[in-house]
Parts: sequence; C-alpha cells; structure tokens
Amino acid sequence: MIASEYSRPFLQSGQCIVADYDLQWIEDVLQEAAHEAGVSLPFRRELAEGVLLYLEEKCQLKALPLEYLFGRLRSVLRALGLPLIAEHLHEQMPPVDIELDALAGESPLPLFFYAKLRERMEALRRMGLTAYRFSGAHRCSLLLGSRRRACPAQRKMLQELESFLAAQAA
Repeated sequence: MIASEYSRPFLQSGQCIVADYDLQWIEDVLQEAAHEAGVSLPFRRELAEGVLLYLEEKCQLKALPLEYLFGRLRSVLRALGLPLIAEHLHEQMPPVDIELDALAGESPLPLFFYAKLRERMEALRRMGLTAYRFSGAHRCSLLLGSRRRACPAQRKMLQELESFLAAQAA
C-alpha cells in the first residue's frame, strides 16, 4: 500500500509514478513556459493554486497521466487567452528529492558515496526523471568527512559535493 500526504492523484509517465509534487513545481513550469514565450505571467501563483485545488478536490483519478495534466493545463491557458504560453508548455516530471545524508549514511566513504549517487541519478534518468532536489548536503559533508561539527575539512567536503552536483546537472 502506498500512502500519500495529500489527496491529489499520483502523476504517471510511462513506468514512473510520482506522488511528491507541489505548488512551486507547477509555478516553475508555468514560469518557464512564459519565459520561453517571451511574455509575463503575473498571476502564475493563482493559476498554480487553482490547478492544485482541482487535483485535490475535483479529480477522481488515483493516477493521472502526465500528458493528460499538461493537455488540460494547455486548454486552461488557451481559455484564459494565453495561447503563446500554452504552446511553450513542456511536459516534465516534478523534481525527485535525493537525500544526500541518507545516502552518505549507507556509504560513508566518499569514493563509494559518489559512485552510489551517480548510480542513483543514472537510474532515475533511465526512468525519465531528470530534475532533482538535493537535501541534507551539510549533514552529508559531516558524515563523509567523519566530523561532528563544521570545520575547514567539512567545508571543503561540502564544496566538493556542491561541485559534483553542479557537474552532474550540466
């Protein structure tokens, strides 16, 4: 059994099912489309809130195909008189959270940690998930450096971690 904190449906794309998406993700998708269209969207928060309200209170589906969600969102944008934004709206899955501190707890040696992180990101990419949120970077750097509190060695480890994540995102 899968439990979700929210009453909104899961998003499905192929074999991937994501339950953790939020208002910020919808706002970001709308902002990206508006930016690509070269227009402003000053009420994107209200529009995103309306989408979440629909998903939580009106949508009867347990799993919602991503294509369907974006198709409906395009229809709403066109009905609001925003066809340029609708044309530039790209289907994308919400970012997946990768808990760096939990991963470092499993593999506390940097060599194994970075290999395991790379494997996890590649596995997610193969499933079509390309957007990530990383949490627990500070605690991760403490674990990888075998430190109890911040020090120059820990800050160096954190900087290396941030550089690695930036290189993987590119």
